[in-house]
Amino acid sequence: MKSDPKECLYCQNNETLHNLMIEIAQLSVSRVFLFKEQTYRGRCLVAYKDHVNDLNELSDEDRNAFMSEVARVTRAMQKAFQPEKINYGAYSDKLSHLHFHLAPKYVDG
Repeated sequence: MKSDPKECLYCQNNETLHNLMIEIAQLSVSRVFLFKEQTYRGRCLVAYKDHVNDLNELSDEDRNAFMSEVARVTRAMQKAFQPEKINYGAYSDKLSHLHFHLAPKYVDG
């Protein structure tokens, strides 16, 4: 499923997006958001800077840069929140803008 950038949550950068999450960083090829809903303390999302539907659409260089930034964010989350594990989710069944959900998991959670 491909989406239109005019209807994309991340591309439109509108009130709906800002009601769900807080943009905390702009990296070289991505934007980093912290979810306002914190059932999983520290839960973040890393979205590719441009409207791309899937990881396989990126050049090797851009894919490597994006995944490097995903790893960079998880290292920061590890340092800030000390979770037992961080789960990665790349779901695009409803919104096909390349993004990764990063959900920290805790022993007591």
